[in-house]
Amino acid sequence: MGKWCTIRWNMMRAKVALSLLSLWICVLLVFYAGRQKSVRNWSIVSWYSGHLEDSRLVIRQECIQPKLRVDDPIMKKSVKRLRPVTCKLREEEWVYVSNGTVRYSASALKKYSNFTCYYQSLLREGDYNISWAEPELEITDGYAMTSDFFRINCVTSTNKTFDSVFSGVAYTKERAERPEPPLPGGFEGMSIVIMGYDSMSRMSWLRRLVKTREYFYNNLGAIELESHNIVGDGTTAVMFPMLTGKFEWELPEARLKYPNATVMDQFPFLWHDMKKAGYLTSWCNAAPKTAPFNWRMLGFEEQPTDFYTRPFYMAFEQRVPKKLRNCLGSRTFSKLWLNYFHDIFMMYPHKRKFLFHFLVEMSHDDNNLITKMDDDIKSLIQELHTGGYLNNTLFILMGDHGARYSKVRSTYSGKLEERLPYFSFLFPQWFQAKYPQAIENLRTNTKRLTTPFDLYETFKDFLNFQGTGMGSVSNRGISLFKEVPLERSCEHAHIAPHWCACLAWKNVSMEDYGANRALRYTVDTINSYTASYRNECALLSVEKVTHAMKLETRTEVLKFLKTDDEGGIYNISFNAKNKNEMAMYQLTFYTTPGHGYFEVTVTHDLLRNQFSVNEKEISRINKYGDAPACILNKNRQIRQYCYCLSNIKSYWRLTTRYKYQ
Repeated sequence: MGKWCTIRWNMMRAKVALSLLSLWICVLLVFYAGRQKSVRNWSIVSWYSGHLEDSRLVIRQECIQPKLRVDDPIMKKSVKRLRPVTCKLREEEWVYVSNGTVRYSASALKKYSNFTCYYQSLLREGDYNISWAEPELEITDGYAMTSDFFRINCVTSTNKTFDSVFSGVAYTKERAERPEPPLPGGFEGMSIVIMGYDSMSRMSWLRRLVKTREYFYNNLGAIELESHNIVGDGTTAVMFPMLTGKFEWELPEARLKYPNATVMDQFPFLWHDMKKAGYLTSWCNAAPKTAPFNWRMLGFEEQPTDFYTRPFYMAFEQRVPKKLRNCLGSRTFSKLWLNYFHDIFMMYPHKRKFLFHFLVEMSHDDNNLITKMDDDIKSLIQELHTGGYLNNTLFILMGDHGARYSKVRSTYSGKLEERLPYFSFLFPQWFQAKYPQAIENLRTNTKRLTTPFDLYETFKDFLNFQGTGMGSVSNRGISLFKEVPLERSCEHAHIAPHWCACLAWKNVSMEDYGANRALRYTVDTINSYTASYRNECALLSVEKVTHAMKLETRTEVLKFLKTDDEGGIYNISFNAKNKNEMAMYQLTFYTTPGHGYFEVTVTHDLLRNQFSVNEKEISRINKYGDAPACILNKNRQIRQYCYCLSNIKSYWRLTTRYKYQ
C-alpha cells in the first residue's frame, strides 16, 4: 500500500507541474497574440493531458460563407429546362461563313445555277452608329472576308434574291503578324479567355448549366471558386475591378448626361497592357442597349479591342424584330454568339489571346433561358479542348453576380446568391506541372474570400509573375496564385457590409438551444461512424466544450432591398423583412473516454429545425496515437473517431495491479 501511495503522489506532483507549465505557456501565447495587429482573428487551442506539442495558435477563418443548396426548394421552384432553339426555313441560306471565307451552299448552287453576290463590310462609327461600305461586286465562292461583319446580297438571273448579315473572323496581316515580345516574368505568353453570362450565381449555374458544368468541372478538372463575393451592385461593379483594378468612383466620370463625362478609351483596362504584350484582345457583347459599358455610360469612341461585336449586333437588331431574335436565318442566336468566339481560335490558333465575351440576353431577365445554350456551350468547349486549342490557354467560365429580378432577389436565398457568382478556371496540364505551388494556392483559395479585385491581380501575373507565397490582407486585391490569408475579412477586401455574404460571428454558451442540439447531433454522428465496431470502439460522450460560436447572415444583407440606377453608388434602400433561415455552429470539444479533441461545423436549417454535418466538417485536432490500434487493420477511415475498449481495460488492469501491490 505504501508503494502505491508513493506512485500516486509522484504522479500528482508531475501532473501539477505540467499544468503550471502549460498555464504559463498559454499566458505567454495570449500576451503575444494580443500584440498582433490581427488579434481578433486568433484563438487558443487548449493544452491537454500532458502533450505539450499540441498547444498551438490557430488562425480562425474570418469569412465563412453560407451553405447554399442546389436543391433549395424555394429556388428550385423557378428552375425550368427549356428546349434548344431550332431555326427552320423554307429554303436553306445561300451563303455561310467558314474559316474566314464566304461559301455558297450546295443547295443554292444546285437550285440556282447562276447567281451573283455582293459583299458589304459593316462600318463602325463610334459606339452608337453604324453604316455600310460600298458593295464589292461579284464575289465568288470561297471569297476571303475583308471584315468580321458584313452583308451579303445575292440575285439570280430571274430576280430571285437573298439578303442577310453575317459575322465571322477575318484573317488580317496586322492580327497575324502582331509582335509577341518575350515575357520572361510572365507565363510564357499563355492566353486568357473568358466566357461570362449575366446574372448567373454559383448555385444557378449548377442548377441550369448541368451538362456544361459536368464536362468542364468533372471531366476536364476545372477549379471553381466557392466563396467568390461581389463588391458592388450590377455588372459594372464586377467589370471595373476585374479589368482595371478600381471601383467605378475611382475612375473618371463616364456616365451619360453627367457634366464633364468622358468616353472610356483612356481608362486603364487590362486589355491595353495585353495588346502591348502581343495579345489579340476582345470585349464582345451581344446587347447594344444593355451592354455593361453602354447602358448608363458613354462607351468608347475608338474600338477598344481587336474583336468587338457591338456593331454586328446593332445591325442584327435593326434587321430582326425583337420577338424573332432567337434566329438569324437558319442560325440560332446561341450558335451565332458562340461561333464568333470559336472562329477566333480557328483563324489565330497560335496567337496570344486575351478574350472576354460576355452575354446578357440569355440569362439576365430569366436564368432559365440559358438552359437552351447548355448543349452548345459544352460542345464548343469540347471542340476547343479535343482540338488542342486550349493547350496554352487559361479558360474561364463565369457569372458576374446572381439574379437581380425581384421574385428571386427578394428571398433569403436570392439575396445571398446575388452576392456569390459562379467562377471557374481550366488550366492546361503543363501549367499545373510547372507551377504546382501556384495551383495549390488557387485550390486553397477556392474556399477563401475572393473578389473581382483578386482576378485583376491574377491576370497581371500573366505579364509579370510576382510569385506565390502568402498574400497580404493590407492589399485590396490578392493574386490567386498567392494564398489568401484565413483572416481576410470583407473589410480587408473593401466589400461593404450589405454586399458581404460572409456570415457574422457570435460567441454563444452551451445553454443556447441550437448550440446544444448541434453538439449532441455531432456526437451522435461520430458514434454512428464506429457503430459497426462497437465491440472494439467505445461509445463517446462529451467531456468538455472549449469553444462555441454561432454564424448567421448579416443583418445588413437581410434588410437590403434595392439600389439606385447608378450601380448602387449613391442610394441603397434597407427595409426588407427577411429572417435568417440558416445558422451555423462552430464547436470545439473533448470526448471521453480517450480525451479526443474535435472541431466541427454544423448547419441548422431554421425553417425545418434540422441539423446536418458531413464527415469533412468534423476535424480531429489532437493526436490519437495508438488509441485506435484495434481497428487499423479493419477500417482506417474511422481511426480518428475510435477509442479502443482495450485501452480502457488495460488502464484498469494497470491501476488494479498497482493498487494491490
